[in-house]
Amino acid sequence: MRKKYISKTYLKDVDKYTLKIYFDREDCYIGVKKIIQIENPFIINDTILIKNDYYLVEVVPKNEHYCIRMFINEQKEIISYYFDITKENGLDQYTQIPYYDDLYLDVVYNNHIEVLDKDELNEALDKNMITKEDYELANNTKNELIKSIENNTNKYLKININNYL
Repeated sequence: MRKKYISKTYLKDVDKYTLKIYFDREDCYIGVKKIIQIENPFIINDTILIKNDYYLVEVVPKNEHYCIRMFINEQKEIISYYFDITKENGLDQYTQIPYYDDLYLDVVYNNHIEVLDKDELNEALDKNMITKEDYELANNTKNELIKSIENNTNKYLKININNYL
């Protein structure tokens, strides 16, 4: 498992960004990164996800086993959603930075839903990096998450991000 803090970008080409973290919601933490300078735009499947003046909004629910990364363009339109399936989400007691324990499995939602890194999850189980319970948690969470996206019932996708940009 990999502990990730929302203060990091996880993108090697991002040279400069601003970060604001919002603690005002009872159900989640929200981190907003505005990309000031990136060496090369981050592009997947011919879609620009990150370039100068784009935003990365990370929503870390307090009581769910996933977190959401929203890629947002300069017109403040959501381009794509990226979900990390997690074992635990929280607030680091020393740094006061929200974090999540990544369980390898990911879900991408743009015009369709795609599950990524099943092989990483299987490998983590095979190498005893996670338990069988963690493996089942990841798969069950993925299934529930996909259902909430398809049924348009995921409350975090309904957050008015303009309140935070």
